[in-house]
Amino acid sequence: MKITGSTLPVLRRCQWWAREDVQAPPALPPSDAMLIGTEVHAAIESMLIGRKVELHTDDARDLFHEWQQWWSTSPLSVDEWTAEAAYAYDVQRDAARFIGTNVGRGYQVSTTEIPGTIDALAIGDDHAEIIDWKTTSGFGAGPADANDNWQLRLYALMVARAHRIDSVTIHVVRITPNGVTSTSHTLDAFEIDAVAHEVKRLVDAVPTALPQQGSHCHRCRAVAVCPTTNAATTAIAPPEPVKLEITDDNAGALLMKLRQVQAACEQLEGSLKLYAANKMAEGIRLPTGKRWVRVGVDRESINLNGDANALGIAIISMAGAERALEPKIVVSKAGIERELKAQGLKGRELKQKIDDVMSELRAAGATRVTTVDAYREVE
Repeated sequence: MKITGSTLPVLRRCQWWAREDVQAPPALPPSDAMLIGTEVHAAIESMLIGRKVELHTDDARDLFHEWQQWWSTSPLSVDEWTAEAAYAYDVQRDAARFIGTNVGRGYQVSTTEIPGTIDALAIGDDHAEIIDWKTTSGFGAGPADANDNWQLRLYALMVARAHRIDSVTIHVVRITPNGVTSTSHTLDAFEIDAVAHEVKRLVDAVPTALPQQGSHCHRCRAVAVCPTTNAATTAIAPPEPVKLEITDDNAGALLMKLRQVQAACEQLEGSLKLYAANKMAEGIRLPTGKRWVRVGVDRESINLNGDANALGIAIISMAGAERALEPKIVVSKAGIERELKAQGLKGRELKQKIDDVMSELRAAGATRVTTVDAYREVE
């Protein structure tokens, strides 16, 4: 079975991708945001189990610091937590089993089992608490709140069946550079039974399912090979030149088709990036004679949360861009540029002023540079 806990929300919208005869493209390497999220998850796990916390990037440190501040006052912190707890739910038997902790995602399960890993789990005599840490906005509108989060509903079902309890509270905790927010929902025995019935209905529908188009396409691994993607592409870019009429009647449908095509293009681009990265310096040869290769690109950001806090703020204030400073001392080069433009600077004068400010901030140690992968055409 292709279904896991994290793919259940997509399965509720479309079951076609889970059919055995559908071959999705290989999984793509994690994005920068996903890598940061993984680092933060590992740090939280270490904190929960009493292991040394290790963080290697500034972005991860900032997020973990926000989580630490929130956790220190959260009533959840008094419970005893297990991190990275993996379970498997048998759809046909309506039963679940505990697999273990820190097993990765290479689950060993039967053809009727759905596996999943819970970020943090606390189990009492007759009640359990489940937490899912979120460090990115996810796809579309982002991860659902606890009361409508089907990934966590499945995890609640797993825990309830495995430990024979009738009450599970699920928490979605969003960790951002500007603070932490959370939502919670408690499932009783009746709601847990309803989850079991819904999961079985969805799994039973898989063998004969047809593609269903919608916003969930952004999360679908098979969007690039989906038949409806071809139809969507034709709808927004017909093979014959015609005038594309957008009306009140078709605007919504066209937007959904556009989102699906964009998701398929992103998936294809990701596959091409993986291919180019594996080809190293050779890259992908283009008809123009150039090569498309992976290169390292430095991204510079302003960091006013370290030792250079006061000096960095003074430099920006002296440049007349103090309004670019936000209450949590977060500032960007773009924010400084907006403030200087508002003062009437433009052209070479504006560029020189920004260059001077950035140069002073670098000298003061109030910037940081992150190297990320980018792809460029080269000779």
